[in-house]
Amino acid sequence: MGSNKNPLTREQVVEAAINCIERFGVAKTSVIDVARVLGVTRQTVHRLFETRASLLEAVAEVRIEAAAENLQRLFTRFDDIETALVEGSIVSLAVGRSDAVLDEIQQQADHSVDQYMFRGSPKVQQLMLGIWGPVLDHARAQGRLRDNIGNERAVEWIRNVHAMLTMRVDYSEAEKAGLLRDFLVPSLVRP
Repeated sequence: MGSNKNPLTREQVVEAAINCIERFGVAKTSVIDVARVLGVTRQTVHRLFETRASLLEAVAEVRIEAAAENLQRLFTRFDDIETALVEGSIVSLAVGRSDAVLDEIQQQADHSVDQYMFRGSPKVQQLMLGIWGPVLDHARAQGRLRDNIGNERAVEWIRNVHAMLTMRVDYSEAEKAGLLRDFLVPSLVRP
């Protein structure tokens, strides 16, 4: 698979990593395990992913992309910004938790993956803009968003709030909804 005739791709490595995570879990999946599944050396995998953390980030991004496709359809049902920010966020968090691989990466990965969940990537930002952009544009057209908050900035803030809530496994859905109502909504919506 990794010969010169058929060079190994990032997608193949990510797929092999997902396979290993599903079989062994995040904590017990190593770059060596991924290389074995692919029939290549560890160094070959490292040419595409410098670190295990960067590989886990790529896996998370693939899983987030799949979740985003489902969420775009769900978000069309929200009529107002407050409902979207609270219920849409709760649904988004639930979709992320329902993906066993993504959930395990978020809960058990190392600090650099935690940072990725906050930092995201340009691709994750675009995916979230696809989900939240229409809701934000509608609220802006209704005069409901606070002045000078563009979609990019709003989505960055929403993504950070979601990352924090994802890490707080001790919060119930009701507690999360309360925090979203009390803090996220007023941070973006006009009183």
